[in-house]
Amino acid sequence: MHAVKTDFRQRAAEVKRYFCFVTAIANGTTDITIDQINAAGLHMNEKDELLKTLKASCYLLLYNLVESTMRNLIEAIFDEFRLKNVRFDDCRDEIKRLVLVNFKARNTDKLLSKLLDLARHVVTETFESKETFSGNIDARTIRETAERFGFTPLPRNAGWMMRTVKDNRNDLAHGNKSFSEIGKDVTPDRLEEARKQSVVILYLTLRNVASYLDQQKYLAANAYN
Repeated sequence: MHAVKTDFRQRAAEVKRYFCFVTAIANGTTDITIDQINAAGLHMNEKDELLKTLKASCYLLLYNLVESTMRNLIEAIFDEFRLKNVRFDDCRDEIKRLVLVNFKARNTDKLLSKLLDLARHVVTETFESKETFSGNIDARTIRETAERFGFTPLPRNAGWMMRTVKDNRNDLAHGNKSFSEIGKDVTPDRLEEARKQSVVILYLTLRNVASYLDQQKYLAANAYN
C-alpha cells in the first residue's frame, strides 16, 4: 500500500499543478506572451481556442489519476492475498463470488497447471489486472467495487462530479467531441471542484482499503468484526 499511496500523492500533485496553471491563464493572472504564441506558430486570436484545449485536457489528467489509483488499489489487494497465501475457503462471501466470476472468465486449460493447491492459488491466479477497469470509473463504480470486495463504501452522495470527468474523458478519448467543445463552457471553478471531489474520493478509498487489508477484512472470520 505504501507504493500505491506514494504514486497517488505524486500524480495528484501533478494534476494540481496543471489545474493551477490553466486556472491562472483563464483568470488572467498568468498570461501566454506574444513571443510564446509566435514561437508556437499561433496567432493572438487563437489564444482562446488554446485555452479551451488546455481546460479540456484537465479531464484527461484527472481521469488518469482516478483510473491509475483504482487499478493500483485492486492490484494491491490481490498482492496481499498472494503474500498471505489466502485460501478460497477462508475468504468472505464477496471475495468468493469475485473469484468465481474471475475463474469463469479464464481459460481453464491454462489455469490447471498452476492450480496445484486449488483452495490457495485460485484466489490470485484468476485475477487479471488489465481487466479491472476500462474507461468507466466514477464514484458509483468505486462504490460498487467496495461492495464487491467488502471494504467500506463511499457515501451515496459523494463525488457526483466524477461522472462528468468520466463522460468528458470518454468523449475525448473516443473522438465523440473535440477539445474545443469540451473546454468552451467549463469554468476554472468547476474544474477545481471536479479535481477536489476526485482527490477526496480517492483519498477516502485508499484509507478504506488500507484498513481493510490491515484488519484482514477479506477473511470470513473478520468480515463483520
